[in-house]
Amino acid sequence: MLNPLFTSAELDNITRRARSAAFRPAIQRLHRDAATFTAMHLAVPERPGGYYHDFICPEHGVELRFDPHQPTKHHCPVDEARFEGEKFDNAWRWFVNHHLAEHALRLAVLWRAEGSEAHRETVRQILLGYAARYAFYATCDRTGQNPGVATYTTLDESVWSIPLAWAYSLISDTLAETERATIVTQLFVPAAEHLQRRRYTAIHNFTCWHNAAIATIGRIAGRPDLVHFALEGEMGQRSQLRQGMLGDGLWFEGSMSYHFYSVWAILMSALVFRHDAHTEITSDPAVRKSLLAPIACAYPDGSLPATNDCWYFTSILGPCCHGVPPAPDFYEIAYSLYHEPAFGGTLQRAYQSVPRDSVYALIFGAETLPSNPPPPPASVNLPASGLAILRPVEGIDLMLKYGPHGAGHGHPDKLALTGWAHGWRFSPDLGTPGYGVTSLETWYRQTLSHNTVLIDGESQPWGHGTLERFAADTAIATVAWEGIKLRRALQARAEYFVDVFAVECSAARSMDWIYHNAGALGATANGRPVPAIAGGVAYQHLGDAREHSSTAPTCWQWREGRHGMALWMPGQAGEQVFTGTSPGNPPATRLGFVLRRRQATRTVFVSVFHLFRDQPLVRGVEFTPDGGLTIQLPDRTDRWTAPQLSGLL
Repeated sequence: MLNPLFTSAELDNITRRARSAAFRPAIQRLHRDAATFTAMHLAVPERPGGYYHDFICPEHGVELRFDPHQPTKHHCPVDEARFEGEKFDNAWRWFVNHHLAEHALRLAVLWRAEGSEAHRETVRQILLGYAARYAFYATCDRTGQNPGVATYTTLDESVWSIPLAWAYSLISDTLAETERATIVTQLFVPAAEHLQRRRYTAIHNFTCWHNAAIATIGRIAGRPDLVHFALEGEMGQRSQLRQGMLGDGLWFEGSMSYHFYSVWAILMSALVFRHDAHTEITSDPAVRKSLLAPIACAYPDGSLPATNDCWYFTSILGPCCHGVPPAPDFYEIAYSLYHEPAFGGTLQRAYQSVPRDSVYALIFGAETLPSNPPPPPASVNLPASGLAILRPVEGIDLMLKYGPHGAGHGHPDKLALTGWAHGWRFSPDLGTPGYGVTSLETWYRQTLSHNTVLIDGESQPWGHGTLERFAADTAIATVAWEGIKLRRALQARAEYFVDVFAVECSAARSMDWIYHNAGALGATANGRPVPAIAGGVAYQHLGDAREHSSTAPTCWQWREGRHGMALWMPGQAGEQVFTGTSPGNPPATRLGFVLRRRQATRTVFVSVFHLFRDQPLVRGVEFTPDGGLTIQLPDRTDRWTAPQLSGLL
């Protein structure tokens, strides 16, 4: 079979759609992509690619500018700082491999659509070029524990090989038999066998990609043994779905971007298996749920909480992770497979601001999309992932994170609070700025960078909390480890939310409650400057530190443009209150923080938060002597009794 990944009808469909007005934007984009790629003048590299994360500016946490004509000179797009050396040059070749593979697929599709011989010939040369060099790549020294051949890791090898295999399938019936044999036996089969030898024997995003690449190559090489290994073998794709995809639909590593990263490998496998009733996996409920779960978690603008090691830009309406297409491409495939209204609604939202010009829409997308907008999301709890999201009114999301750690990509942030309001990520989870950033381990993967409680200034151990109560306006969760129990209750109203955080220890300990918010924190000048706040390794990143009196109730206020956040805290004898700035994402941005420190065996931190635009609606908060609250609003006064607040705990 010369086109093992496509039926004749599917190939004809590409040609037909190329003449359709609905898919004209996709064809136009393919032409633009082809022109861009041609101008790059990229050739198959003489040496393997390096590590993507080495192509990150260590100061600004942003990707260096890839210049296809400058393999040894690399610049930060923020301040034009120049970076040179083998590490950066090797990482530059990661981009070369990425562009060659991705554009090979696009050129092959464009050839199928319109018949340009130049595009087909470019794809042929890329495939033969890699086939000619692959054996040499295998002799190059590798220092990592997970080495690829053409690429730095087996993960990169998998991501790189899949679009090349699809490109090969599209043009294979035009190649001479000797060329097909060369490409399959000198490039694809050695790549698959290398991945087979080194495939992770674990539930992991790497393994999903290994399986997807091995299955894809197995199909084009006519190797059913490879297909069976990738699907049914130990840690094959069925095992990944059964064990790695949690019951609520999110990938177990707890990162939204790693979720999409794993799901794309699953979808690539599903497309490979789609024509065989014995191998198809789209009927597995986990596949459909994996595509629904991010929609349930998304903020109103489509962006997603950057939980654990998640890229900060991740969204259901745009880019979702490095190395995979934007999220609408996922939902193009998903809608064509399931005709689920939520998938169609997501596409409809995405295409309000960008054209429907994806190559995956052209190949796999539905002929027409629904026109009805999706309903606004309601409060939701994802119990297996441990994410409780309150949506007290349209336009406000509050998330309490309580679930499993997330293995190697997890963060020690149990009972952390994050939120979004009216287009403002007012208190974001910072996710990751990139693994090449020096503060990754000392800040982003530390408890202090999240809105929760630390004991004795040290990060929390790995843990798994429990949700005790959940309703449309209420989330209460607990987590415990040896000698320590934390319990947090959020009660949301349209104008404000009450936060009650209880800490119990078996002996007197130092307890730090910390909250970071976007924007400038006002009224800090009256505090006493302190050179540093004592604590573990993460405290070095707290800047502009000041200590304030804690004997009287205090209102802190952040401003960023028209957005504002007010935080009321009661006075507490013996409490230390610190303010200052902390790194955001990217690291050069700064958030304002408030830190409350107490020495106790047991304590309860009570707070009232009010989000507003321009001017606050909450006129005042009184902490009554009996432990209650009185909140003044323009049209009413809300009273919270001490029993009401204690009842939350």
